[in-house]
Amino acid sequence: MLFPLSEDLKTISTRLEDFTPSLTTRVYDIRGRLIGEFFTERREYAHLEEIPPLLQKAFIASEDQNFFRHPGLDPLGILRALWQNLLNLRVVEGGSTITQQLSRSRFLDNRRNLERKIKELLLAILLERRYTKEEILEAYLNQIYLGHGVYGVKAAARLYFGKDLADLTLAEMAMLAGVARSPSYFSPYIDFSAAQRQQRRVLRRMLECGFITQEEFEKALSAPIVLSGLEKRASLCPYFLDHLLKELRTTFEDWQIFSGGLKIYTTLDADIQKVANEALKESGYQGAILCIDPTNGYIKAMVGGRSYEESKFNRATQAHRQPGSTFKPFIYAAALDSGFTPSSILVDEPLEFPNGWKPQNYERIFRGPMTLREALEKSVNIIGIKLLQEVGIDKVIQYARKMGIRSNLRRDLSLALGTSELTLLELTTAYSAFANGGMVPEPLAILRVEDTAGHVLYERTPVVRRALSPETAYIMARLLQGVIERGTGRRAAIGRPAAGKTGTTEDFIDAWFVGFTPNLVCGIFLGNDDRKPLGPQKTGGIIAAPLFARVMKEALKDTPPHDFSCPEGVVEIAVCLKTGLLPSPSCKTVVLPFKRGTTPQTVCTSCP
Repeated sequence: MLFPLSEDLKTISTRLEDFTPSLTTRVYDIRGRLIGEFFTERREYAHLEEIPPLLQKAFIASEDQNFFRHPGLDPLGILRALWQNLLNLRVVEGGSTITQQLSRSRFLDNRRNLERKIKELLLAILLERRYTKEEILEAYLNQIYLGHGVYGVKAAARLYFGKDLADLTLAEMAMLAGVARSPSYFSPYIDFSAAQRQQRRVLRRMLECGFITQEEFEKALSAPIVLSGLEKRASLCPYFLDHLLKELRTTFEDWQIFSGGLKIYTTLDADIQKVANEALKESGYQGAILCIDPTNGYIKAMVGGRSYEESKFNRATQAHRQPGSTFKPFIYAAALDSGFTPSSILVDEPLEFPNGWKPQNYERIFRGPMTLREALEKSVNIIGIKLLQEVGIDKVIQYARKMGIRSNLRRDLSLALGTSELTLLELTTAYSAFANGGMVPEPLAILRVEDTAGHVLYERTPVVRRALSPETAYIMARLLQGVIERGTGRRAAIGRPAAGKTGTTEDFIDAWFVGFTPNLVCGIFLGNDDRKPLGPQKTGGIIAAPLFARVMKEALKDTPPHDFSCPEGVVEIAVCLKTGLLPSPSCKTVVLPFKRGTTPQTVCTSCP
């Protein structure tokens, strides 16, 4: 046994230089608020000077009264423990010193046998030779397990009392030290009476050691203990944390992420996330919500499903679903760069193709000649198909790609009806081009990652590229504003300039609304994982648009309203609401944007 024991100790001795325990990695939102943690052992490191002297003394009195006098082993302590155990006819006290406990928990496994005990004793002596008592005590107070998955006194103070170390009372310190004996028995959340008995034991020991006065002892005995509560707190953003983890693993090893005590600063806004969580949950539908800042790609909120406990599948990033009419803006954007204007006329009429396909509008009616503006507001399928024919499938796919669509796109006319499956992340990012003057950002979740010393290990900055001309983007923003003001998206109105597009797939299987203001894009997807219909008349305009309105109103409540900025190359004029021509005195009008040189030149003669 001696040879393998010697080899094991040599191996362990090489690890003695690294006294750093496994630390919890913490994740913060855009305002520096804690939104999540990654850990194998939940721990916050505290330097000895951060730990109140009385708390240090509480552990010393409870676990190792001779800590500052022995060389790592305490024969007197062992004899005292044996005597107490004989008197009580059961094990009520252990004989291991703080140094032994540290060597056991930090470097050895949990097997109880003679070999491990010998290693523990020898390691304790090695530790005492290599480190000061203060260094050993600091390591111990950070290494010790204190129940409910928490390690170290700093994390335990928050767990049990919801306090920082500096704010603990003597009574709370004594209870914390008492828990250390056996957290599964002495946690106040498990057995408050047992925890109190341990607290009184620790206080008596502190009095006997001269660490506290009789008055302090009596006052602490009668002091009330208020626990912070152990109720399980559901994570604010579990799908977002999973999304982060994928990116982190491209740069960091798992041990760094889960044990390195990193600080991860993200783009998420906890206030917007909370509203989005509530909106989807209370809607009763399965789906996803995603909010992105169109100017820089910051992901402000990500809800990947109704319940993370039920399903960890992230429907914001992983679900590929047919977008329905939310795809039409790509066609219209390409059309504006192909000679069409908001007042261009196409005829809504029955179509039949050689393969027998007879596409229909949602209402199963045909309206005859109509402007592109009206066709988009009313989401007319026939006009979308005709426009795709005129512009060309390849050009529309090219525009979708420029705007950030990466999924496979069908090279047929059904593309106009949104039959090619996309993710909500793709679609929401692409709509940023309409909100941001033609510029599309890459979605951004992590701003920077720091180590425990505050050194920046990883940093990302916004990447924004041009996808559309400022003129085309602005005209599309105004046309999509009309969808909310006069079209299928009226339930998405938020009392400020906003634009967007509804989408519904065949048999009401998917419902969408993707909309935006100049400073926030919000995408809503609703649909069952098994693709069962949502129900009759459950369109994007009926069930998704109201969720957009709810999230955006709350998200922007402290932000002054901003209108879309009109570029130099666009003029806005009043035209006939029906024909798109210059209005006669009898016409109802609407103000529309046109690229310079493309405004209507003819006066309407159709309106009575």
